[in-house]
Amino acid sequence: MLLIFGFFISTTLYFSELSKSRAVISRTNHSINILIKGYFDEIINTILVFDENDKVREAMSLGEVDRQKILDQYRSILKANKNVKHIYSGYKDGLMLINDYPVDGAFDPTARPWYRAAMATRPETSIGLPYEDYMTKERLISTSRALRASGGGYGGVVSIDCSVNQLVGLIAQQNEYETEFSFIMDLSGKMIVHPDPWLLGKSIGEITAACQKESNGDFDYRLGRREFLAHFSTLTSLGWIVVTVVEKKEIFRPFISQALFLIGLTGVIAVFLGSVQSIVLSRRLSRPLLELGRKIKATIAGDEPEGGEYVYPNNEFGIMAREIEQLAEKELNAKTRKLQASEEKHRLLIEHTLSGVAVHEIVLDDAGEPADYVFLSANSAFETQTGLRVADILGRRASEVIPGGAAPPFLDIFGRVALTGEAVSFEEYCQPLGRHYFVNAYRMGEGRFATIFMDITDRKESEAQIHELIAQLKTERDLAQSHSLTDSMTGLFNRRFFDQALRTEFSRHKRLGSHLSLIILDVDHFKKYNDHYGHLAGDDCLRQIAQVLKDVVERAPDIVARYGGEEFVVILPATHHRGAAVLAERIREAVLRLALPHVQSETAPFVTISLGVASAADHTLTDEAELVALADRALYLAKTKGRNRIEVVTGPLQDDPPAEP
Repeated sequence: MLLIFGFFISTTLYFSELSKSRAVISRTNHSINILIKGYFDEIINTILVFDENDKVREAMSLGEVDRQKILDQYRSILKANKNVKHIYSGYKDGLMLINDYPVDGAFDPTARPWYRAAMATRPETSIGLPYEDYMTKERLISTSRALRASGGGYGGVVSIDCSVNQLVGLIAQQNEYETEFSFIMDLSGKMIVHPDPWLLGKSIGEITAACQKESNGDFDYRLGRREFLAHFSTLTSLGWIVVTVVEKKEIFRPFISQALFLIGLTGVIAVFLGSVQSIVLSRRLSRPLLELGRKIKATIAGDEPEGGEYVYPNNEFGIMAREIEQLAEKELNAKTRKLQASEEKHRLLIEHTLSGVAVHEIVLDDAGEPADYVFLSANSAFETQTGLRVADILGRRASEVIPGGAAPPFLDIFGRVALTGEAVSFEEYCQPLGRHYFVNAYRMGEGRFATIFMDITDRKESEAQIHELIAQLKTERDLAQSHSLTDSMTGLFNRRFFDQALRTEFSRHKRLGSHLSLIILDVDHFKKYNDHYGHLAGDDCLRQIAQVLKDVVERAPDIVARYGGEEFVVILPATHHRGAAVLAERIREAVLRLALPHVQSETAPFVTISLGVASAADHTLTDEAELVALADRALYLAKTKGRNRIEVVTGPLQDDPPAEP
């Protein structure tokens, strides 16, 4: 009797305690899943905002003032979000933008794990990469995204780090047992977040093997002499596995004490029964024990005992049975209250989260296809996120309470979740509610699913305003740049642009040994033209000559500019002096064909021009100013030799001829 009763009590308490413990660690694991998902969703959204910031993408070409503005934005996010350890961006030219972090000359951002991971996953976001800090050796988890350059390709990476130690602390807040703890592995089994720093980056074969069979579930394992109960689930969007464990000895220590007590008490009864005579072994003794077993079973199952209420006899056996029943009922009630308190804790966690949370039941049509869904429960944040009162929606179909009258929002997606068990995350615009939402949906049993969602409408509107402002600034910039580099009267490039372009081409000539020629021309007797015909006519004359230059100088790399007054210049890359002379002659003849009257000219009855040509390859020059001086000397020779002609300087200069009177 001792063995049978001890086995019965031990088995009943064992499976009861085991079932309760697995339920507790399963809920803890689910809570951590929600916590980690929300934690990284916020980081991912911040990454996406910086990815759309032109200044962050083009930081390599910006000055120190603009780069400091980027760092100020990073600093403001760090102050606002205590979950973030570092915000920084690295670029392919070695530039690193990060606040309050010493970066020495040997630091190469393109060699860091977060940079390589973002480039490997582009254009998607690299989420949850564990790595070791370059300077402090602290274990960090990086979320990063490659930055697309305006000219195409990818020029850098923006990244946000969080601390492994901080994640360990957040996860530990969910624990209910003293020996309970949770950790995070990647899909290969390597530890990413673990309260024991020694295990980071390592794997435990028994745990890895158990977690690779299914996407979630329970399992037991041994580590040395310690045995654990465990529950795991997979965070698909991060590629992580969350494992929650508790040491068996903590779970079964109370059970062992209770079982030993009850077995010991039963032993006392058995010894006592062995000392009485056969009359004591009658129904007077066995009936209370049978009723005790029946009532304990009913109490564990939560049912009323069958056969009506039994009153224990007022003898020692009846008293013992009554006390054992009261003890078992007391212990079971204590466990039930503890379980209810745990459930209430998780209910309050969901109730006070800032995200909207609702539980639904799918409604199928005659063909078994999703046709609607019913609201079963929702938290208070649901009203803030949707504008719908919770009291008005519970027990009702979505098509009845959401404006629009058509199919409920996201029915196809939610139907797939409810029917297949596939967890999804998506960002969509809800037309009936007029808001953008970021939604996570999970199956919660046959035909039921839960949704967790956040309104991101303000962010979308801000993004649209930012894009509009950027477009306006680009237009204004292009217009200002165009005005700063062109001559307003002729439409040609101005002197400022000419100086920059000639400096560039001369540098290329010196580097490659290529040809480079320059033509300088001006209008003969232009002062007399202005004095006779007026300045308005003079301006029109210059505009017509500018048009001739545009028409005659056709090559894409050639540059025509107004040098000043009635002087014009033509830069001819990859052109020797003979080719430049041919082009200069074509320009001179084209101006003659204009046949612009010039009665005050001492050269011809029409407007004429004089041109000077010089080539850098014909001389040993140290800078572009010497090439301008040579072309200007050639122009001077053309003037002194009668005008309406070209002169080319190819060799050493002779003494200047006498100037005309």
